[in-house]
Amino acid sequence: MKRGLVLAGGGARGSYQVGVYQALTELGWRPDVITGTSVGCLNGAMFATGQWATARDMWLTIDTRQVITDPPDPEQGVLNFWQETMRGGGLDVTPLESIVDRVLDEDALRTSPIEFGLVTVNKRNLRPLELTAQQIPQGQMKDYLLASAACFPAFRPRAIEGEQFIDGGYADNMPVGLARRMGAEEVVAVDVDGIGITRRMPPQLPVILVRSHWELGAILTFDPQQARQNIALGYNDTYRAFGRILGIAYSIQAGQERALTEGFVRPYAELLRRVMGANPALTFAEQAALGGLEKLAATAAARALAPLERACELAGVAPEPVYTAGELFEEFLQRVDPQICLRFAPLFEADAGLCIREAAQAAAAPGEFLQALVAASLRGSQGGEEP
Repeated sequence: MKRGLVLAGGGARGSYQVGVYQALTELGWRPDVITGTSVGCLNGAMFATGQWATARDMWLTIDTRQVITDPPDPEQGVLNFWQETMRGGGLDVTPLESIVDRVLDEDALRTSPIEFGLVTVNKRNLRPLELTAQQIPQGQMKDYLLASAACFPAFRPRAIEGEQFIDGGYADNMPVGLARRMGAEEVVAVDVDGIGITRRMPPQLPVILVRSHWELGAILTFDPQQARQNIALGYNDTYRAFGRILGIAYSIQAGQERALTEGFVRPYAELLRRVMGANPALTFAEQAALGGLEKLAATAAARALAPLERACELAGVAPEPVYTAGELFEEFLQRVDPQICLRFAPLFEADAGLCIREAAQAAAAPGEFLQALVAASLRGSQGGEEP
């Protein structure tokens, strides 16, 4: 079966795709076709020519000034930034050209056993141009890669043979359809929440979608520290997409189901039932605190973990590591604010009845209530005091 890897556009968020490719390689999932838009096609060109390590090292070292000449000042405000950018016809990405010159091996890309395709758009008529490596004229590979990544109006259009081309995201930011037309029969599509048009998946094409629950940083801010985090998230999310990691937002080692059930799911359900029985209105506070995270879960077991994961997120637990159940429990308990737990402690007492003051506090601060509820559940399961 012919496999396709589709890499969406998203500027500096493209570092996430490096972690995805590393995980796919470890899982033995190797693409026969790679298609990409914008930063996705720049990454894809390196992946197709066996330059994953080059891509990783590049992302871990470049900053915004190595991509954009005179990058925007974050202090100037969004409106001033766009006014200055439009006045200058777009940001100058000459430094990015130097990076592409350094990493692009056009001959290797043309002869790679992995077929390569990209999307750009004609600025004059806004018509998309979908091209495979073989359809791009000799010597113009760099031009079309940069054309696909010309995020107009932030970046200047790319001129090729008298025509101006702009970012492929104006037509198809995640070109699954192009991969299918190139013969892909199953696809891994990597979404980095970029700006552009994302088309509906072609019917009857098996697609594994890899995307992050977490914010991957500003599109035009290239930062090695953010890139390192994004690579770790992309790696974990790929294992999650293939069923090798548990959790929705956090990464929990496979095989930890029993520890999760005994250490959190069961105690939480029992405490929740008792607390809600005395204070039914708290049901709304818990749902408000979850913020819809449970709706992202594909299974009932995953949904049962949503309160723990949301509480970890609110407490500031780092998302990059792969945790055991016990490690995640301990990390949360170390980070949760003890004052929050004390504030809601009367709700969790064994003989607690209606607690009007605490219920009102929960309605006003549902996230804090959820953290206290999760902390009480975990401590109760460990034989400690629930509050």
